[in-house]
Amino acid sequence: MTVENEFQSKVIGVEKALSLIQSKHKIVTAMASAEPSLFFENLAKRARQVNDLVVYCANPSKNFECFHAADLVGRLELVTLFLTSSIRGLQGDGLIHYVPQHLSQWVKNILAHHSIDIFWGSCSPPDSRGFVTLGTGACYEPEILRAAKIVILEVNSEMPSTFGGTLVPISMVTHFIENSHPLPIAASSAVSTEDQSIGNFVASLIANGSTIQLGIGGIPNAIANALGQHKDLGVHTEMINDAMMKLYQEGVINGRCKTLWPGKMVGAFVFGSRELYQFVHQNPAIELHPASIVNDPYRIGRNFQMASLNTAVEVDLTGQCCSESLGHKELSGVGGAAETHIGAQRSRGGIGIIALRSTTSDGLTSKIGFELKPGAKVSISRNDIDTVVTEYGAAKLGGRSVVQRVKAMIGIAHPKFRDELLSQARLARYL
Repeated sequence: MTVENEFQSKVIGVEKALSLIQSKHKIVTAMASAEPSLFFENLAKRARQVNDLVVYCANPSKNFECFHAADLVGRLELVTLFLTSSIRGLQGDGLIHYVPQHLSQWVKNILAHHSIDIFWGSCSPPDSRGFVTLGTGACYEPEILRAAKIVILEVNSEMPSTFGGTLVPISMVTHFIENSHPLPIAASSAVSTEDQSIGNFVASLIANGSTIQLGIGGIPNAIANALGQHKDLGVHTEMINDAMMKLYQEGVINGRCKTLWPGKMVGAFVFGSRELYQFVHQNPAIELHPASIVNDPYRIGRNFQMASLNTAVEVDLTGQCCSESLGHKELSGVGGAAETHIGAQRSRGGIGIIALRSTTSDGLTSKIGFELKPGAKVSISRNDIDTVVTEYGAAKLGGRSVVQRVKAMIGIAHPKFRDELLSQARLARYL
């Protein structure tokens, strides 16, 4: 049988695919820009025809009907790795259930409790050798796919073909559904004056030849701007984004000094602009691998001069870091923040950096707090914290006493809050 014939023999319509979903099934879907849109657009309809469905989805891009349909409570459970802006306000209504866990442990935790009936994801069109790729998503998708009883992939002609753990032979796929459409994109975040000051301080802490991990948003974009004069940087990151593409195109990133996957930009998934998706298409300089590998602190630590750069919601005076909630209100998820922060410190010459503005956007609340807000989730403990940066400088906390930490943190707080923080610290006998 030719490759084309084998592929066509597995192509079905969405209604046929939905009919494979039965009561009590456990289903895992691909994430971010590899999110299977046909699945989520039709899930509510199928969920009304069966019972006790459990669907694992990492970070939904839209508030699809299945996330807010009250009549599905008791019939459908949606387990999420992140609470995105599209759905975070719906948690607690009976459908959405957030599971706190490190990104690298998600597959292990799912498979420890359930067998997977269906993996439903996205892929690039088949090549002449009989392979498709999972495109922009390798975070957990390759491992779940191989454990699932049924594999359904939505074939998207706009999905880039990628290297690494994303390669899948047609023979491993139960059914394909043809569904070409533009991939979800991450809106570009503007860089404020404060962000750029933070970026400049962070860049001063990163040596030439370092390997970097970088997130998404105004502060990471500012950091990328500030790294423009650096040389021979490498990439080992959870997410490959536009900032890294820009640094690669400028010649700043080449992986020349990397000790793990030298010369390669290594990530778990890709999320950004259409230009980024075109950039990663068949690009041998980029490899995607599962987060169980990419976010493993021991592997991260094998990179020379590893620099992990994450943001946070708030940090207290002794170094406790909250990056996933505002008090009791869950905002997102810890993802790989703790893993990359700790892993970087295992690296020879490595550094873990938490970068945040000194105040909230309205300037009324200090994000350097005497204590975390009631209910705040500790994403990185003070025992694991390394360096915290605001627009007022860098506080190096690793190995420092409480007195030293408190003084350093007050020093990078907004000046209008420093006296109050100092008074609170004295009352608590920190000083």
